[in-house]
Amino acid sequence: MSKTMTAKSNRMLGLTLTTALATLALTGCTTNVAPPAQVSAAKAQEALAKGRGDRAVTHAEAAVLATPRDPAARALLGIAYIEAGRFQSAATTMTEAVALGDSSSRTLTRLALAQIAAGQQAAALATLGRHKDALDPADYGLAIALAGRPQEAVHVLGNLLRSGTNTMKVRQNLAYSLALQGDWRNARIMAAEDVSADK
Repeated sequence: MSKTMTAKSNRMLGLTLTTALATLALTGCTTNVAPPAQVSAAKAQEALAKGRGDRAVTHAEAAVLATPRDPAARALLGIAYIEAGRFQSAATTMTEAVALGDSSSRTLTRLALAQIAAGQQAAALATLGRHKDALDPADYGLAIALAGRPQEAVHVLGNLLRSGTNTMKVRQNLAYSLALQGDWRNARIMAAEDVSADK
């Protein structure tokens, strides 16, 4: 074999090895881009517990990237967006979580509240109307009040109280709904059952 042929073979071998090593390095990078969904979700929940909304969003987005069809990951991202004050993004993400199969009362309530916070009252009322039977009645009452129907909320929560569901949550949601309705006297009376007068 001539020196020229040997030099060309060595160059080709070197180029092949370099390409192979680069490909292996890039493959290693791509597998590390998105950490496992469970790790990202755990970090997002930890950040939420510490009130760090932006950090929670980063980790929750990574969880969704790793498992794009997982409704729980979407719902977690929606919660992170709410914590970060990104209500439009939260409403969109919670809608996606519901479309992927999350029909829990908490997710549906958060969807309606995110829509309210994003200024989408009509969409929130539609969400509440469509899923009324699946929602916790106390949460439904508060959400409907925040969506602009405090009279309906007072009716729902009052009926709940009269039927024997006399919990602090129901009483406080009723007090808030009465206040939104402008009935400050009864709102104070209801709130006073759980909160001392000086507060």
